[in-house]
Amino acid sequence: MVWQETFAQQYLTADASGLYWCTATFPNNGDNIVANGSFDQGIANFTTDLTIGIGGTWGPLSLEGTYGVTTDPSILHSNFSSCGDHTGGGSMLLLNGSAIPGESIWCQTVAVTPNTSYAFSAWLMSASPDNPAELTFAVNGVSLGTPLLAAAETCIWDEFYAVWNSGNSTTADICITNLNLQQSGNDFALDDVSFAPLCTFTDTVQVTILPAAPDVVVTGEEGLCANTSGTLQATLYPADWPLNDVVYAWSNGASSSAISIPGPGSYAVEVTGRCLNAAASFQVVEELCVDDLTMPNVFTPNGDGRNDRFAPILIGKPSDYLLEVHNRWGQLVHSSKDPNRGWDGRNEGNLASDGTYFWIVRFQERSIDGAIAQRVETGHVTLLNGR
Repeated sequence: MVWQETFAQQYLTADASGLYWCTATFPNNGDNIVANGSFDQGIANFTTDLTIGIGGTWGPLSLEGTYGVTTDPSILHSNFSSCGDHTGGGSMLLLNGSAIPGESIWCQTVAVTPNTSYAFSAWLMSASPDNPAELTFAVNGVSLGTPLLAAAETCIWDEFYAVWNSGNSTTADICITNLNLQQSGNDFALDDVSFAPLCTFTDTVQVTILPAAPDVVVTGEEGLCANTSGTLQATLYPADWPLNDVVYAWSNGASSSAISIPGPGSYAVEVTGRCLNAAASFQVVEELCVDDLTMPNVFTPNGDGRNDRFAPILIGKPSDYLLEVHNRWGQLVHSSKDPNRGWDGRNEGNLASDGTYFWIVRFQERSIDGAIAQRVETGHVTLLNGR
């Protein structure tokens, strides 16, 4: 398994955002080109320099340099351990090691595809504990990997594995040889010999290294009058969070970043998502709100900057405001919906005459308990220092 053409390991630490790819090369067990590598067909499809065991004091493999195929070593030699084959329930090649140097214990010639990599594997087990066998593996006369030493404990299967590339070859002469020449012990089993072309699979993954998870900040009206609504806004800070699976959960059941609130109170929000878990609360206090007004009874529009306009004296912010001023003959001389504007004493651009004028004002009054009522008041105002 190779990452980014460099790291030959199963795991890679991604420490930067970007596209990562991995190529895995592995044998397909269904493509094993070795015939009878499991020995379930008995003594067939392979050659060996050893001789078939024909009997003796302890069974067919009583003599050194003999072999046989069995499902249990103790069947062919009464002093061998009783073991199963590598996969269980099948056969194995059992050998009483030879003392003659260079004798091959198993060979087979197979056809191969040029310029193709093959996985060569086999499994080795000791049938007796003394002087474990040590096997070498070769293809076309060239050794592969390192020799495999059998375990001193019996019935323990160990694997040999190496990769061979065919180059220009169209055949592969596969041979296994035992380096141990001891006559005492040196009893072992071979199983599941495989020679399979390698498959290659490449996959990619896009990795995004996230910044530190943001906090959530709530903004909005810090105070509201009784029976009035407002708006709160939850915002991630810093605002550069790249994922869009953000979920807002407010204490009032709302699920958007901005919510309408019915009045003063305590509100909380939790913001979650992949790699994100932030929470904040916000207190909206109840303000003592009163909306009312008082109308003065005299004004002097002489331009001295003092009492130049006839306007209400406000408490709070009365809504739905309308002021109308009439002269003594009932004619409308001023009308305004802006409580901060007032009447400058002019009518159609000219300063009105001194005298008494009738006014009527309409507005919504808010009491301290938040109750709202429509008010209509009337009265008189005296204009002095006119024309």
